[in-house]
Amino acid sequence: MKKKLIIIFIITNLSLTIIPGGIGETNNPPKDMSYMFPMKNDALIPPDSERIRQSTITSPEPGFYETSEYMIGSIAVAGIFLESNGAIDPDTELWTPVEELNVQTEFAYALTQWWESQNPHAQVDMNIEWHTNIPTSYEPIIHQSAITDNTYEQLWVKEAMAYLGFSSGDWMQRVRSFINDLRQRKGTDWAFAVFIIDSTNDFATDTSTPGSFADNYNAYAYTGGPFCVVTYNNGQWGITNMHKVIAHETGHIFWATEEYNHQIEYSGYLNEKETEGSGCLMDTNALCLSDGTKKQIGWRDTDGDNILDIIDTNPNTDIDAHIPDPTSEKTLTYEGIATVIPHPNTNPSPWDSGNDVTINIISQVKYNIDGGPWLNANPLDGTFDNAVEDFSFTIGPLSLGTHTITVRAVNSVGNTDTTPASDTVTIISGNTPPIKPNAPAGKTSGKINTEYSYSTSTTDPDGDDLYYLFDWGDETDSGWIGPHSSGEQVSAEHTWITKDDYQIKVKAKDEHSKESEWSDPLEVAMPKDKKYLPIGLIFAFGFDVDVKILQLEPGEDYVDLEVLSQPFYIWKNEVIARNPGEFIRLYNAKGLFSPSIPFCFGICDDWSIIG
Repeated sequence: MKKKLIIIFIITNLSLTIIPGGIGETNNPPKDMSYMFPMKNDALIPPDSERIRQSTITSPEPGFYETSEYMIGSIAVAGIFLESNGAIDPDTELWTPVEELNVQTEFAYALTQWWESQNPHAQVDMNIEWHTNIPTSYEPIIHQSAITDNTYEQLWVKEAMAYLGFSSGDWMQRVRSFINDLRQRKGTDWAFAVFIIDSTNDFATDTSTPGSFADNYNAYAYTGGPFCVVTYNNGQWGITNMHKVIAHETGHIFWATEEYNHQIEYSGYLNEKETEGSGCLMDTNALCLSDGTKKQIGWRDTDGDNILDIIDTNPNTDIDAHIPDPTSEKTLTYEGIATVIPHPNTNPSPWDSGNDVTINIISQVKYNIDGGPWLNANPLDGTFDNAVEDFSFTIGPLSLGTHTITVRAVNSVGNTDTTPASDTVTIISGNTPPIKPNAPAGKTSGKINTEYSYSTSTTDPDGDDLYYLFDWGDETDSGWIGPHSSGEQVSAEHTWITKDDYQIKVKAKDEHSKESEWSDPLEVAMPKDKKYLPIGLIFAFGFDVDVKILQLEPGEDYVDLEVLSQPFYIWKNEVIARNPGEFIRLYNAKGLFSPSIPFCFGICDDWSIIG
C-alpha cells in the first residue's frame, strides 16, 4: 500500500522576526553551541545526527529516521498549537479560535494548495492533522529559539510529546516516534511536525523583539526533519504571510538550502546544487521555486519521461529453480520474490542516514512460458502493496521437452524488471505415482493381543514394482513392505495391545520412491470390557452352569463364552469339551438359552449368550 506524507504542526508561543532577504536572520551573534549549530541561518542540524548516521535498515522502505528524504508522494503534517498553562512561566499568551483559524488557513494554502501544485509528477499530497491546546509549563515566545540555545525547546517539546503519548527518549526521539506513528496511521510516505508558537501579546508589548523569540528569531527548521517551528506573527512578516514562512520551512524539511547567504551549498537525496540569489522561495520567500531547490527536494527528471529520477527505477525478480530437472511432472509450481530497487542516496549531509530508500511498491508480477503471453502471478500475502513481495504461480500440464519460464516484476510507476528471472526445465516421460490402493480388507473387530491380517493391492501406471506401508492407527506402521509386482495382493499382520477403535490405511510407492495417496481407511474395533448380567442356571447333563447375557455392539458378530465351573458346554444340542475357565468363541451366537434347553426366546437379533 502506498504511503502518504503527513506533516505535524505544533503551535506554541514562539515568534521570530523576519529580516528582509531571509527567514530567521538576526543581527544578534549566535551562542557558541558546537554540538548543534545553524546550518545556514534558520536551517539547523538535528542534534541527534550521530544516531541518524548509525541507523541501518533491512528493507528499501523508509525507516525510522527517513521521514522526509525527498518531496515525492504523500506527506503527513502535524500542526501542534502549544498553550502555556502558567505552571512555571507567566501565562502571557492565549490562543483564540480566530487565531487558530488564521493559522490553519495559511497552512492549508501553503501546503495543500501551493506546494501540491508545483509539480504534478511529484504527486505531492499533504495531509494535515491538527492538535490544539497542547499544554506546556513554559511560555516559549519569551525564551530564546533553538538557533542560539535549545534549552527551552527541549523542555516544551518534551512536555508536548508526553501529552500526546510519547514520553520515551529525549525531545528529538519523542518527535521522531510521534511522526512515525503519524505516518503509519495516515498511511503516508513521509511525515513531519510543525510547532506553532503564539506571539500575539508579545508582538503588542515587546518593543525589542516583537512577535519573535528573545533572540530575535521567528522561524526555523531542522534540515531533513523531524520538525520546524513558526510563530503566529512571524516577526515583521505578520500572520497574513505565514503561508510563505511555512512554505519556506517545509523546503528545509525536505533538504532545500538557503539561497540568500552567499554560499553555494549542495544538499538533498540527489546531492544537488542550490541556485544562490534565485529570488524565489529559499531566497526571498517569493512563491516560486528555483531549479536548484527543485532538484534538492528530489524533482529531477533526467530522461524526460515524466517519472522523477528517484522513483524511476526498475524492480528485481528472483524465482526458485524447479528441482528436479529433468522431471516427469507436467504441472509445476514456482515461487519467488520481487523487490523494488531504490535510487542511490547521494545526500552529502553527514547527518543524513545515507540509506537508499524508495516509496515505490511492487504492483504486479507476470510470467510467460516459452515467450507466450504474460500471465499474472499471485502474491502470497494476498495483495501486491509492499516494497518486497513473495509470489507464486502454477503452470501446466506441460508437453514433453524443454521449456523456459520467464518472470518479471512491475513497480508502482509501471517500470518492469529489465533482466527478468527465468528457469529452464525439461519434461520427460516416465515415472507416474502408483494408483491409490484399495482400502485394507480384514476383520473389523477383534481382541487385543491377537494378531490379525489385512490385505490390499494397487497398480502402477508404469508397471513398476511396488512397496506398501500400512498405518495401523495406533501410532505404529508396518514399514515399507516389498517389492511386489504391480497388481499383486499384499498382506500384513498386526496386533493391537489397547482396547479402542482404530483406522487402518495404506499407501504404495514405486521403485523410484514416487508415492501414491493414502487409501480410504478401514475401521477396526478392539471392544472395551462389557458388563454381563447373570440370568440363572442352565442344567446341562446334570451340571450347573452360570449363565450371563450381553448385548452385541454394532459390527460384532460373536461373543465369548466362559465355562465357569464345568468342563462341558451345551450349544444347540452339541457337547463341547473345554477346560474349566477357558474362553470359547462361538460365531453368530445370537439368542438366549432357556433355563434347561437351548432355544431363542424371540429377541435373538438383540442379545447373545455367554456362559
